[in-house]
Amino acid sequence: MKIPRVLLLAFLAALPGFSRADKIIMKDGKIYEGQIMGESQKAILISNPPVDPKPRFIELRDVMTIVRERHPAEKPSPEEGRFATVTAGLNGQAYSSSVFSFSPGTGFYAGGGLRVHPAVELGGEMSYTPSLSGSGLTVKDVQSNVFRTYESFYSYDGGFSLKFFPFYTFKAWRMEPYLITGYHWNRLTPKDSGDELKGTSIFGGTGVMIPWWKPLYWDFRFVYDHVNYDSINFLGGTGDLSGVSNNSFILSIGLSYRFL
Repeated sequence: MKIPRVLLLAFLAALPGFSRADKIIMKDGKIYEGQIMGESQKAILISNPPVDPKPRFIELRDVMTIVRERHPAEKPSPEEGRFATVTAGLNGQAYSSSVFSFSPGTGFYAGGGLRVHPAVELGGEMSYTPSLSGSGLTVKDVQSNVFRTYESFYSYDGGFSLKFFPFYTFKAWRMEPYLITGYHWNRLTPKDSGDELKGTSIFGGTGVMIPWWKPLYWDFRFVYDHVNYDSINFLGGTGDLSGVSNNSFILSIGLSYRFL
């Protein structure tokens, strides 16, 4: 008795041991098993190591049917979303202060971080602003009555940062919005004076990471930074400051490299 070809194919596809791989069933009855690696309009590529280590190109005109294995969904690795980064970029800053009257300036920043969880990155960074100018600032030693007037400065700071990625579960999004906060040690130095103002700052803001050319990402952020200067090196001595603060509004653009 001749078994219909359709029933024979259904029986072969239903066998447990027989259905663990992709299959190409030819018109002449020959069967190729393995993993389908690719296909075009005219041919299909199948590989079956170590049984048949040589991949085979098979003409589609000779194929009767293709049985594709249902591959189980891959479970996410526990290390997915954890990596190290280095970042560098440019800052554009505007200032607001009752003591200083700085004009808007530009600077540089660089840093790195460790994504300890897909939602959290611990990092550190530093920034440098080579030129700050505005109306003159006069500092006077109340004991000696010696005073100096400064008109141009440079500043630098560095410290720790913490990023939160609240939408890390949205895998389909091309961009990664984040919130950032941190603590920095700040230095404001009048040029050619040997003096220096010292302080600390707390900052916070928001940003977004956009893939450019993996593993490179664009990093855009807007941050508010409040600096409180509490001491000064003046004429070789150290003195305390009170009520001397500066607020910065910082727009940054940079590139971040991920060590995946």
